Amino acid sequence: AAALAVGAAAVGLAAASFVGGAIRGRRAASRTPLNARADRSASADGFVDKSFTVLADILVAGMPLAQQEKDAYMYYRDGMGAQTAGDYATALRMYAEALKLEEDPTDRSYIFYNLGLIFSSNGEYVKAVKYYHLAIDQNKEICQAYNNIACIYQNQGERAERKGSLDKARILYDKASLYWNNAIRIAPTNYLEAQGWLRERGQLSSLVENKL
Repeated sequence: AAALAVGAAAVGLAAASFVGGAIRGRRAASRTPLNARADRSASADGFVDKSFTVLADILVAGMPLAQQEKDAYMYYRDGMGAQTAGDYATALRMYAEALKLEEDPTDRSYIFYNLGLIFSSNGEYVKAVKYYHLAIDQNKEICQAYNNIACIYQNQGERAERKGSLDKARILYDKASLYWNNAIRIAPTNYLEAQGWLRERGQLSSLVENKL
């Protein structure tokens, strides 16, 4: 199902982190000119450029898709609109409906990823990590999910360090390093601040280093 890939390219939902970025799945990245401006992101949940939503709707209407795929896209689009407006309850309902209909693993990964963003924005980090992992289960190349998990662990590590819990901080930093190495392995030109953080700690993997 190509519909959600179009939607993901048309609407850049940003990660709530200091190294976050817009969705750049393989399928979405191939869809120029839609994704030429998909990196425009502003707040913790990004924003919807309405012209892109309209354009995506037109494209989907003209695609030879089954009605189920079109319906899944429409729920996904409405979910993104609600998410951007801060109406998380509606967004959760729309994404739940999209998941009932969408069968493509990559497209499902976008939905789980956006659910992770919602829970992260609400400070429900355990749930956020759960949904980011569900996104990864569906799509091993969704670097944004690895990045956002790393950000959660890194931020928790900083809080633990400030409280003097150095062992706990070290464990959390190690987890952050693991996920950031995975994110950078997939997207070597992204997450430059994370690359610097890993280098400072001597935790940039040799596999990733060879790709840079």
